Amino acid sequence: MTDLRTTFPARPESTAAFPRARLRSPLGAWPVLLPALAIIGVVVAATARMRSWPYQEWVQTSAEFHQQNVFTAPIAAAAATYFAGRLLPPSRVFALPSAARAGRQTVAQHLGLLIGVFVAAYLLGLLPLVVVTVSDAEHGGPDIGAMLTGVLGLALATAVGYLVGAVTRTALTAPLSFVLLFGAAVVGSSGDTFSSLVPVLYITPVLGSVQSTPFVVYRLAFLTVSAIAVVWAAVGLLRRHRVSGRFRGADALLPLLLPAVLAVPPLLSKPALFAYEAEVPQVCRAAGGVEYCVHGGHRSRLDLLVAATDAAVQRYGRPAPFTRVYDEALRGRPVDGTDEWRPEAPDTVLWIPIQPQNPTETRPVQAVYVLSGSGACRRLGGAADPESVRMADDLGGWLAGTVRSHNAFAGLPDSAVREWIAANDDRIAGCTLTPESLPTR
Repeated sequence: MTDLRTTFPARPESTAAFPRARLRSPLGAWPVLLPALAIIGVVVAATARMRSWPYQEWVQTSAEFHQQNVFTAPIAAAAATYFAGRLLPPSRVFALPSAARAGRQTVAQHLGLLIGVFVAAYLLGLLPLVVVTVSDAEHGGPDIGAMLTGVLGLALATAVGYLVGAVTRTALTAPLSFVLLFGAAVVGSSGDTFSSLVPVLYITPVLGSVQSTPFVVYRLAFLTVSAIAVVWAAVGLLRRHRVSGRFRGADALLPLLLPAVLAVPPLLSKPALFAYEAEVPQVCRAAGGVEYCVHGGHRSRLDLLVAATDAAVQRYGRPAPFTRVYDEALRGRPVDGTDEWRPEAPDTVLWIPIQPQNPTETRPVQAVYVLSGSGACRRLGGAADPESVRMADDLGGWLAGTVRSHNAFAGLPDSAVREWIAANDDRIAGCTLTPESLPTR
């Protein structure tokens, strides 16, 4: 049987030496190091695709500091439950000479070790992504508030897992902690209802937007108060344990009412998750009578955007029904005219989403959508003639330069298609094309 003096040292001077002693006895290093290695592996694997992106955005890298809680928080919680359950079994006597001091010291020593190791592992797993972002990001810097949200989330998950182990006093409830924290992550990623209370968001911001300051401040406050309440409850619980295996410390859990009360306001009134970036730099260039503008953080993508869209406009053979093509990241910047292209207001902006994980700027998707009439067909919905929809899609393929054998325009001379477009521009815009209207071969 493990010596209680080793498990619950009563002397203050033993605190500094505790982490080293704890790794040797009674559980050894592996109950702490194995989950730490798992956290590193999960984060490195989950961010591998991001590290291969052609460029980085600080706003997305910063968000990963809390988004990666989805699996790492359950791992940390389960490990903390196992740790506490192994060290606090029902047969132990906890009535030490100074119960209050012993409770504080024990929780501080246990959670200091667990949180310190797990947070260090978490940051180590994110380090490769940060290094790549420092090298490849073209605008901005880290969002410290968003990053702290993730660190606090992992610390809170560890404390919750420890509390579960202290309540149940068995390592067998470690799976329960994993399920509990994973369920919280699922709830947070299912919508914005619980976004203020759970580190994981259902959507992450992209360049041009940021997490709103009130939202971040509230999340930091809630996570901090929750962590303090959970640790407070764990200290009180250890002070109330007795020889009996029965749980007699329900009053020790009263501090948990603090986060419960703090959780009510955002549930009654959902806060705005994101806001437009305050300062939006832009880089512009004109080609073929169209102005192209991108966010300063996407300057390396401007030439790709111009080349892809202008190629479709040149194949179209007529002046484009839009005069400006803007990066979606510029929506926070005042723009004259309407927000999107419409047939009845052609001198407007065609918005292009430019994101590193989905580089649509290399393909003229949005331009083809307008030029081919596919947009008009989608607006008609079920009222559109299927043949007209198919014709619009085939024309879109021709404009994009991706004509396949079954395309209605396959094999036709480019000059003939351009003449046909000029003669049928009204029918294209109205989604009324039919196969009979095709140009002769």
